Amino acid sequence: MQNGQSYQRIFVLIIDSLGIGATADVNRFESLGADTLGHLGEHFRMRLQLPTFQKLGLGNLHPIMGMPSLENPSAAYGQMSPISIGLSDRESQWEMMGLATTTEPDIFIDGVPLEIATNFVRKAKRPLLSNSLMNIRTALKDYGLEQLATGGLLLATASSSSVWLIAHEHTISVAELKEDCQILRKMLDNSPYTIENVNGLLFSGSQPGNFYPQELYKFPLAPASPTVIDCLLEAGYAVKLIGKSTQFFALARKEIIGNNKESFVQLQELIDKKFTGVCIAEVGEMEQFGKARNPEGFGTELMRIDHELTKVIDKLQDDDLLIVTGNFGNDPSYPGEKHTREYVPLLVTSPQIKPNISLGGRSFSDIGATILDNYDLENKLLIGNSFLRELFSAYQ
Repeated sequence: MQNGQSYQRIFVLIIDSLGIGATADVNRFESLGADTLGHLGEHFRMRLQLPTFQKLGLGNLHPIMGMPSLENPSAAYGQMSPISIGLSDRESQWEMMGLATTTEPDIFIDGVPLEIATNFVRKAKRPLLSNSLMNIRTALKDYGLEQLATGGLLLATASSSSVWLIAHEHTISVAELKEDCQILRKMLDNSPYTIENVNGLLFSGSQPGNFYPQELYKFPLAPASPTVIDCLLEAGYAVKLIGKSTQFFALARKEIIGNNKESFVQLQELIDKKFTGVCIAEVGEMEQFGKARNPEGFGTELMRIDHELTKVIDKLQDDDLLIVTGNFGNDPSYPGEKHTREYVPLLVTSPQIKPNISLGGRSFSDIGATILDNYDLENKLLIGNSFLRELFSAYQ
């Protein structure tokens, strides 16, 4: 660190679904009593061993059996809550980068509006064999044979603000399907509707009963206004995205995302390289265990992440800053399969920071404000409060 004034690199590691207790506005989100970490602790008891998270101060935020609070945790620690109205990866990452979501996305319960669907057929030059709200299994069962015979596209909408384009792998190439998805994505972005995802799906098989989904390609909604990432790029700083984070910003969208192990390998390799700027990495496999309400799988994966986190911390250079946080809760003991509205941890470390610094209660957007503050960039987004001063005052 140069004269204790700024960090050369900031790494933001988002642990998907790591909630630490219901927020104050929990009644609006059907999450009363949700507590992802607390209920994991009750399920595992002493088997849930998270020594790296404990060292950083997670037990000070939410002590559980096997992870009590420490007198001197090694990191600055606090908890964050969102102001965005939803509970998605997109909304949480956008808010962390200075763009809060204050309106609900749209859902096409009667299929894609006729005008958009008609224009899509004209541009894609393929007929639509369906256009209604239905799940993938129903689409393949009812229309799979016709699609395979005609080469037309199946268009399906979902209650999660998603639109699907579906075709057999023998009737369309990957490049063509991606192009059609991009056509529809652009149409939706230029319409009055806000749809979170356009998904392309290839399926295989020869007849109903053995039609199976194969490859999935995602084309998410792009931010409608500038984010911290845009500010960094405009100022000439590097921005690196890993894991789920590659979906949510136009900088480097990818349709296929690696697993947690692959994401940590990429993160460690990136730490060894020279650059000035920010890396945002979201490791997202725990979400599947939360949605499946599988506490055993959830906790086991969290312990693997704890182990990988040690390797990341050991590689940090003196002028690096690591911010470890979550995005929402996903309480594996809660009814249903939805995300839960919870606080998430804020654990901030660097090789020279003094231990046991409390950052208190924060909002997601404070991460973005701190990043801008670190690189001496004006916060034109007018959201969030930097905690950089607290970190500098904590230096040895």
